[in-house]
Amino acid sequence: MPRTDDDVSDPAALATSADTGERKTGIRFPLPLAAILTYAAIRLLSLGVVAYLLPRGQFRAMHYTLAHVIEAWDANRYLIIAAHGYTYVPGNLHHDSLFAWFPGYSGLIDAVEWIPGVGPVRAAFVITIAAGLVAAWGLARLVVLVTGDSRVALITVALWALGPGTIVLAMLYPEALFCALAAWSLVALVERRWLTAGLLAALSGTVRLSASALAVAIAVAVLPELVRAARTRAPFAAWWRPLAAVILAPLGLLGYLAYAGWAWHKPDAWFFMEHKMNSSFDWGRSAFSIAKSAVMTDTTAPVALTLVVVAAAIILTGCLLADRIPWSLKAYVLVVVITAVCTGPDYLGAKPRHLMVAMLLGLPLARPLARARTWVSAPLIAALAVISAWFGLYLMSVNWAP
Repeated sequence: MPRTDDDVSDPAALATSADTGERKTGIRFPLPLAAILTYAAIRLLSLGVVAYLLPRGQFRAMHYTLAHVIEAWDANRYLIIAAHGYTYVPGNLHHDSLFAWFPGYSGLIDAVEWIPGVGPVRAAFVITIAAGLVAAWGLARLVVLVTGDSRVALITVALWALGPGTIVLAMLYPEALFCALAAWSLVALVERRWLTAGLLAALSGTVRLSASALAVAIAVAVLPELVRAARTRAPFAAWWRPLAAVILAPLGLLGYLAYAGWAWHKPDAWFFMEHKMNSSFDWGRSAFSIAKSAVMTDTTAPVALTLVVVAAAIILTGCLLADRIPWSLKAYVLVVVITAVCTGPDYLGAKPRHLMVAMLLGLPLARPLARARTWVSAPLIAALAVISAWFGLYLMSVNWAP
């Protein structure tokens, strides 16, 4: 029976859907373990591909080991924040730009590294790996809730784990942590556990600006509840939790932006830093200009490949908007994609990483792949994982930040 919008908004129907989905897994493991194993297998394959490529071809010129890749680029900034916190020296933009990196991941590193023999690098790596596993579990649960099909859920997890920007899921980057918080916040939202959804969204606001998408998703889900409560004159006890979720969701993000403004004595300090680093929101003008230039004149391979990734994400977003899932989930993906595409003009190579937190983008592809036989889907997923690992390393080899 095809699912309806009512099916994906009724808590009882969702619980039944999730239970049925777990029974339909068709493998020997429970769904959480299956999702974790799927994610772990793809990450191990990706790391193996990176380790194989590093001493070969053009990648040899990087002089990187696998450990160098794991600790490359922004990883150093998170480790500095974990060790020393934020410092503000007026006029020193390079030093002060640390405020552009959110504190949640670094704070967690600081909380774990005190364990004897761990240290900051190991702590960060453990957090990244553990958070990725938790995110995979949460994403599988979310997809089962809205589709009732655990095979679709597992393939969605696989497609997320092998996305073009997912090399950072094995690096000292906060994306895995954000995705874990986002996935379980969205699970709680779909299940109408309002306070849990709001609290997890608030925590995600200390990790990435993408928490704004979670705040929008919660607002989209809550608005009909508040309208219904007003029409029926429901008692306060019936609607205070949804309202609290809307209030809680942006607090982590707003709190950090306020802290940056206080430290800089400039209310819009964070946005000022983004502008100075040429990565502020520009309504897509820079992306359009780059795409136009690529079509009308010659372009480089990194630019062309990244534009293909961006175009694919836009197409998948359109497909997802036509899918029968709750509008709150569509809103989350739409806001993530818009903010990823419409920022610039620098750091084009980081757009795949920004897009990967739209974890449901693979759902339109997962549905047809779920109908394919395992001997077709498994090799295809493995091949895509190899290509994704090559792509992430390739961008690093041309000195583009992942």
